[in-house]
Amino acid sequence: MQVIAPSARIGSRIAGKYQLLRVIGEGGMGAVYEARHVQMDRRVAIKMLRPELLRDHGAVERFLREAQTAAHLEHKSIVRVLDFGEAEDGTPFIVMIYLDGHPLSEALYRRGRLSELDAVQVLAPIANALDRAHRSGVIHRDLKPDNIFMARDSDGRERPVLLDFGVARLRGEADALLPAEGGGPVTMLGTPAYMAPEQLSGGGAVDARTDIYGMGVVLYELLTGVSPFQREDPESTIRAILSEGVRSPSRIVPSISPAMDAVILCAMARDPQHRFDSMESVQHALQDVLLEPQGSAFLLQYPLARAVVQSRADQPAGAEAPVAVGAEHADKRQRTMMLVVGADGTARASSPAPKKTANRARVAGIAFAAVLFVSGAAMLAFALLRE
Repeated sequence: MQVIAPSARIGSRIAGKYQLLRVIGEGGMGAVYEARHVQMDRRVAIKMLRPELLRDHGAVERFLREAQTAAHLEHKSIVRVLDFGEAEDGTPFIVMIYLDGHPLSEALYRRGRLSELDAVQVLAPIANALDRAHRSGVIHRDLKPDNIFMARDSDGRERPVLLDFGVARLRGEADALLPAEGGGPVTMLGTPAYMAPEQLSGGGAVDARTDIYGMGVVLYELLTGVSPFQREDPESTIRAILSEGVRSPSRIVPSISPAMDAVILCAMARDPQHRFDSMESVQHALQDVLLEPQGSAFLLQYPLARAVVQSRADQPAGAEAPVAVGAEHADKRQRTMMLVVGADGTARASSPAPKKTANRARVAGIAFAAVLFVSGAAMLAFALLRE
C-alpha cells in the first residue's frame, strides 16, 4: 500500500466537500487537519487514520467507535462530532467542530498550579460531562489535562471541553485488552500516570469509578503542579500506582483546604468501593469545597473523606513533606501508550509511540481541533502533542 504523508493531502478534498488546509498535528497513528466545508464555507477539524493502518482492524474499529460514541453524547462540555466517513482512498475520518484555545495541559505548564477556585471552575463542568457519558453507559478511561481543551468563545471567555473517546468503553465491558498479532501477549491502551489501579492490575470490568480515579489524579496535578505517581519511566510509574500510597496534596501545598484534600484522596482511593459513587457526587463535592473548605455534610458522608478531614484537624501546624516525586518527569505524564498485559494480569509498558512533531507555538489563533490518534487512542491535536 502506498503511504501518503499527511502534508501531501493539504489542498485536497475528501468526500467531495472538505478541503484540507493545513496539518494541525500528527503522531505515530494519525493526523489532524484544519479544513473547510466547501459548500458551507465553515472551518472544521478533521482527524484521519494513517492509511497504513487500514489493515489493522482493531485500530479502525476504535476509530469508528470514537466517532459514534462522541456523536451520541450531546453536551456543551463534550467535543461535538459533525460527521464521519471515508476518504476516496478508503481512509476513515472524523469531522469535529473547530475550537480556538489551548489544552489544559498547556495552561498548567505555562501558568503553574491552579487555585482551588480555578480548578473547580475547570473540572466541575467536566465532571458534569462525564456524568452524562456515564448515564449513557460510556466510560472515558483516558481523562488527563491533554484531553481537556480550554475553548475560547466569541466573547473571549474560556470553557472546558472534554476530548478523546478513542479508548472509551461501554459500562461493564472488560478493559481494552487487544490480542497481539501472531498470538502474542495481549495489550491495552492508556496513559499510565492517570490509570486506575484496577486497570493496571487485572484488566477487569470498568465503571464510572475508573474515571473518578482519573479525575482525582488530574485535580491533584492542577493543584500541586506535580503528578502523584509519575516516575522516570512507565514501568516505575505503574509500580508506584500499584504499590505506593497517595501523598496528601496538602503535604505539598499546605494551603490546600481539608475538604479539597478529602475530595482528591477519596476519588483516588485504591479500592473503587471507597471512591465517590458517581461523577455527579464528585461535581457536588467540588462545588461544596468553595463554600465549606472544612468539609460539607455531603462530603463527610464518605468515610474516607471524613477520615482525611479529621486527620487534617489532628495534623501539627506547619507540617509539610518534601515535594512529591513527579515534577521532574512532567514531560512524560501525557503519553498514551500501548501496555502489554503479563501472565499475572499486570500491565507493563510496550514501546512508546513516536513523539508528535506538531508546532508548539502558543499563538492565540491556533486552535483545537480534534483528537490525535496515537496507538489507537486519540490524543489532542493542537500544538501540544505529547506522546
